This record gives sequence, C-alpha cells and structure tokens, in this order.
Amino acid sequence: MKIAIIGRPNVGKSTLFNRLVKEKNAIVGDFPGITRDRKVHDGELWGLKFLITDTPGVDPFSSDSLGISMNKQSLAAIRESNIVFFVIDAREGVTNYDQEIASWLRSSFKTLGNRPVILIENKSEGKKSADVVETLGFGEGVALSAEHNLGMDELYQRLQSLDIPAISLHQKDLDSGIKIAIVGRPNVGKSTLINAIIGDDRLLTGEQAGITRDAILLKYKFKNRPLTLMDTAGQRRKSKVTEKLETVSVQDAWRYIRQANVVVVLMDLKNPLENQDISIASKAFDEGKIVIFAFNKSDTVENAHEILKNIQKRVEKEFAQLPGVACLLVSAKEKKGLARIFNVSFQLYDDWCKRISTSSLNKWFPTAIAKNPPPLVNGMPIKLKYISQTNTKPPTFVIFANRAEHLPVSYERYLLNNLRSSFNLYGIPLRLFVRQRQNPHDPNA
Repeated sequence: MKIAIIGRPNVGKSTLFNRLVKEKNAIVGDFPGITRDRKVHDGELWGLKFLITDTPGVDPFSSDSLGISMNKQSLAAIRESNIVFFVIDAREGVTNYDQEIASWLRSSFKTLGNRPVILIENKSEGKKSADVVETLGFGEGVALSAEHNLGMDELYQRLQSLDIPAISLHQKDLDSGIKIAIVGRPNVGKSTLINAIIGDDRLLTGEQAGITRDAILLKYKFKNRPLTLMDTAGQRRKSKVTEKLETVSVQDAWRYIRQANVVVVLMDLKNPLENQDISIASKAFDEGKIVIFAFNKSDTVENAHEILKNIQKRVEKEFAQLPGVACLLVSAKEKKGLARIFNVSFQLYDDWCKRISTSSLNKWFPTAIAKNPPPLVNGMPIKLKYISQTNTKPPTFVIFANRAEHLPVSYERYLLNNLRSSFNLYGIPLRLFVRQRQNPHDPNA
C-alpha cells in the first residue's frame, strides 16, 4: 500500500503526513508552500502499514519554474503510489483551486492509470464542510483533523475497504548503512548534486536560494553498500536567519546532521571556505562527525586543481586539530567527481568505526612516551599508566595517569597526533581523555 498526499498548499498535508508516520518528520506552519520536495516514509494507522509520500502541493495556475517543478514532484508521487489522499481545507470548503486540482488529477490518471482517491476534509474538527465535496468527483469525503487526531477511525475504515495489501515497513533498511548529509550555504548545488548522484530529478532545484526547506532522506546503494543521502536546507549565519520558516528549516537540517555519519560540506569553488562554511564544519567536528569538503561547479573554472591546492593549505591552517580533511572537486552539472565522494566516505567511515586491539595500543603507548616523555610537575614525573579504547564513531581513548590534571593540553595533543599517524587515522575526529588512576596502594597516584 503506497499513498500519495496531494492538494493545494497549506491545507495540512504535512500535518497529516506527520500524524501517520508518528513523528515530526515534515516541517509544518501557518503559511503556504513550506514543503518543496516529496518525502517518503513508513506510515501506520492502527496496525495498517503503508508507505506514504508528502508532496509540495499542486498549483495548476503556476507558470514559473518552481511551481512547475513542484507539480512534477506531486505527479511523480502519484506515479509511485496506488492510493491518493486528496486533501482540502474543510473550513474554506471546496474552492476553485480544489476544482482545478481535481481536473489535474483526472488528467494525470489518463496517463498514469486510475487509482483510488480518498478525499480528506482536513481541519474539520469532526464536522463536515457545508460545501458538497462530491462535486469534485471523488465521492464522499472523510472529515478529520490531523492536528487534533480526530476522524482517523473513518480514514482507517476507508483504507480497509480498498482491500489493497499492506506492506512491511522498510525503515530498518533506511537506517542501515552509512548516512551522508549534504550541507552548505544556500544555492551551492546540494539538491543538484543529489539528483546527479541518483540520476533522477528527485529534488527541486533552481537559481533562487532557499528552495529546499525540509531535509530529504533518500536510500541509495554504491558498490552494493547501502547508504542514506540527506539533502538539507541551506545554512546561513544566525544573524541572517530572520524568517520563522528559515529558522525552523535550519533547525530541521541540524537534526538530520546529528543523525549522519558523514557530513559533506558543499561549497562553490569560486567562493570556498567562507565563515559560515567553517562554522558548519567546526560544529560537525564537535559532534564527532566525519567531515568532507566538496567544491562544486569545478567545470566553471580552468585552473580548478590549482585552486584546490590553495584551498587545502587554508584547510590545514583552519583545521590544524584535524589533519587530513578530505577536499574534493566535483561538478554536479557535469556529473564529475561523484563516485569519489562515496569512495572517500566509505574509507573514512571504516576508519571511524575502527577498534584498535589492546595489544597494538600497549605496544604503541610506551614507545610514544619514550620518544617524548611528559613534563615534570614540581620535580615529580607524571606517570602515564595505560591506554584503552573505550568507543568508536569516533574512536575514543582514555589514558590513566597519576597527576592527570597536570598533564598539559599540548602533551595530550602530541599523543593524539602520534596516535593518528601511527594508526593512519587521518581525516576523522578522535577523542582522548586523561583520567586519574585511583590506586590506594600507590603513593604517587
């Protein structure tokens, strides 16, 4: 059972979507046109399981490129579905807009084939609209309130009556494998890049900034390894984010970044490493994520590789605490450099998940100390007892010592850099903690 939600903007499609997927997966608000791309998720209603797609909304009157693209997204959602939820606003009743959408839907069926349509009178608060919804040509409507969870029993009964087989949830598949978030400032080509990767105009694109508002998750496979691609809203400086919608979009983007394993910071090669790019990367590093810098639109310059060399020098300076950050040239338009994003992502991800054997650490540890002993404290040595890896994603290590609080940060940095070079852990964040060794029998502890 695959369901597409369609209707004009601001009738509550995303609110219904969130209700059926049982989480706030889509951004909602009191202004139209929030959803720009189609979002697919597992849904469930009283044990009945299905895939459900939220759409940008249909605008039969639009002639601009964005409106046409949004209509195409809605059409694609219908093509992938076998049931359509046609949502109207019960408080406003049937409008000319709704009538035009009904005509558009019937016209679409001539090409795609008929599908059952359930007309949903949302925002009804349990009361049907005064208008005769049957004039839309899809039978009697289901009166409900997605926001207040009213009328869902009737929707369940209507779905059951269609006798279309339910499906198994696929969210486990979505959660498996590596998660790669594409982030960056507005209009650097994030959605264009993902469309180029999957070979389909799945996400809306255009010259104007801010087209992507919701974060979009797409399943994909590269060399038979599953992954999830996350397209996010463009990130601007906090001082520049003034509209409520943009604030919510940025918060939503960071929610998905925190779920990611790899964060690809996409930049325009002509305007790389602006303050906001550095801020995004630094925050992702602080979250313990793998960060890759990808420089788009490399097809628009003649000396791209020379520019990249200069950029890499800046990266080494800006992120001296993280040697080996990957810097890649890509062209979403020309579909160049796309495979390397995945090759590097998987290589770094495997390192990020690496667990070093205790015997290897015990062999390395005294050698590193002998090469550069820790300083004395009031004439007394700081004794580093042993090291242990306590976690992965990112690799995390704990050193136990006496006088742990006196060990200089510079020496911790030495150990971390030596650990990185000895075990080839470049380009990923590492964590190192020094703890006081508690031993009542040791007078120096």
